Amino acid sequence: MSITIRAVGQAAKRGARRRVPPAAAILEEIEAWLPTASGDPLHDLAPIRTADGSIEVALHPAARPMRIEARDPGVVVATAMTVPVGPGYHTYVASLLDRLAEDVELDWTKTGSPGDGAEVSSDPTGAFGSGNRADAERGHLGWLRAALEAIRDARRQGGTALHLSTPPGVRYTVDAAVVSVLGPRDDAWLDRALRDPRTAADVWPWVADAMDARYHLGRVLTQMWLDIRWRPPIGPAEAAAVDDVLSTLRRAYPLEPGLDWPWAEWRELLALRGHPDPATLSMIDRAAPDAGSSGDDAIGYRRRPVTIVHEGWALELPGSFTGTRTDEEWTGGEAGRTVTLAGTPTEMSAEQFLRQVASHLGHDTIEHADGAVLGRARLTSDASSGVEVATVEGYSAIRGRGAAIRIEIDDPQDWKWALDTWRSLRPA
Repeated sequence: MSITIRAVGQAAKRGARRRVPPAAAILEEIEAWLPTASGDPLHDLAPIRTADGSIEVALHPAARPMRIEARDPGVVVATAMTVPVGPGYHTYVASLLDRLAEDVELDWTKTGSPGDGAEVSSDPTGAFGSGNRADAERGHLGWLRAALEAIRDARRQGGTALHLSTPPGVRYTVDAAVVSVLGPRDDAWLDRALRDPRTAADVWPWVADAMDARYHLGRVLTQMWLDIRWRPPIGPAEAAAVDDVLSTLRRAYPLEPGLDWPWAEWRELLALRGHPDPATLSMIDRAAPDAGSSGDDAIGYRRRPVTIVHEGWALELPGSFTGTRTDEEWTGGEAGRTVTLAGTPTEMSAEQFLRQVASHLGHDTIEHADGAVLGRARLTSDASSGVEVATVEGYSAIRGRGAAIRIEIDDPQDWKWALDTWRSLRPA
């Protein structure tokens, strides 16, 4: 289930010859327009080009990127899923697309006659066509109630830690009924939420339309729960993510000091970043003198193991691991440990797949069998660079599906962890 705005538009004719620009030129114009179009005084937009030449732009840390495509003659299609973030985000996306149309000379086709053959925009809530905030809210509350009813039914069947619109490809380890982008919720919350939409709405980081203190707080809480690794940042991207959270907290707090700011985690991030900020620490001490260090219920799913799901396979790894994903593979790691995982559908039995892909492992093959899952791997080490590095090259399979995994460890004493990680690979 999802709520997705799909905006379909036509570029206007331009220039002395009144011609529609080619698709590539339209995308270049959109790409140049986006960085300063966010409307958020603390965050600009950073569009990227995908392998197929389309544009993707992250509008909120809880949302999948909005995708913008163009094709000749001047047709533009923008797609954005909004349910993970809330009705405020939905109306924001609709407004952003309307501003894009005005500034880049597009005409979104918001209505059409059945059977006329024209490609038209769609929005299950109707808000993109009507411009009515109430439509967006009504649609999102209806979706949320249906999702929570499904979770309630799954709980009755014994389901645990049921994920509600969290990012695809990762499962968080938590003892809870519901896993939301703003933290876990228990069965008592689920019962209240099914009775009262106001309770249910607290799983959305962006409910109202304003970009006020509550919006900024929801944004940083999303980042803390989903993205922050809760160790000193590794590399520029992680450092930038921590800096973004700290900067947003520092600038948003004065807008509404009475909100429930994450004091302990704020202090913890300052320490992890390693850049003393006496003024902010003093402000935290004054505002929350009783806020101690983060405890067992601290914000952050990645304080615990997470399960990576890729191409039909699931692998539990430390939540502090970094990670990148392509269509072909998932790669992640930290502190001298690197894991690369690839999966593929097959038309073979597990034994046939392993004979085909793992025959080169030789006589030192390590065999593995657990139920329907069969595996083979080889552990090798190489000290030619002056530093001994060990590698597990492994394969796992069930009928109709196979996986390849490569685990590199700088400390050969980690060999047991590496082999156990390979053996833990399971069908998703």
